[in-house]
Amino acid sequence: MFSEFLKKYKKNSIWISVLMLILSIFIIFAPVKSILTIIYMFSIFVLIEGIMHIVSYFKTDKENRLMNFEFSEGILDILFSVLIFFSASYLVPFLSILLGVWIIIKSIAEMQIALNIRNHIQKNWAWVLVFSIISLILGIFILCNPMLGYLTISIMGVFIAIYEILNIVESIYVLNKLK
Repeated sequence: MFSEFLKKYKKNSIWISVLMLILSIFIIFAPVKSILTIIYMFSIFVLIEGIMHIVSYFKTDKENRLMNFEFSEGILDILFSVLIFFSASYLVPFLSILLGVWIIIKSIAEMQIALNIRNHIQKNWAWVLVFSIISLILGIFILCNPMLGYLTISIMGVFIAIYEILNIVESIYVLNKLK
């Protein structure tokens, strides 16, 4: 049962990562002209992710909901996306900080999944933990160096791309191990 929940979660994660990877490419190649567009797109992607988490939560068997934080993660994503969308012009100076916080939160959620895999499936959980730790370090780096994002917005696009590629690789790895 946990395996089915994990498969659904990772499939959704791949779709969101692909969308975020597209956003990162947009950031890399058109950084200055598109900063407000980037913020709005980021908000929409986070909103979609939040909705997908909530839908996934309600599709999960009642037994698996005990260990499932998708509902709260979905609500937080939706609130975060609404905050970003309606205050986009004010958030331009804080874009790096918001990105760092978002990556940190998502990395911690992935760590929780790694621990759940360890407790329920008891194999192949270490790679999920390693990818989430790398992502966490990336988020902390962005959070601790916000001026880097101001000076070169393209670097933020590279960081988003790295995070999303790690997430796609980790999700595919988990899905392959669950077959």
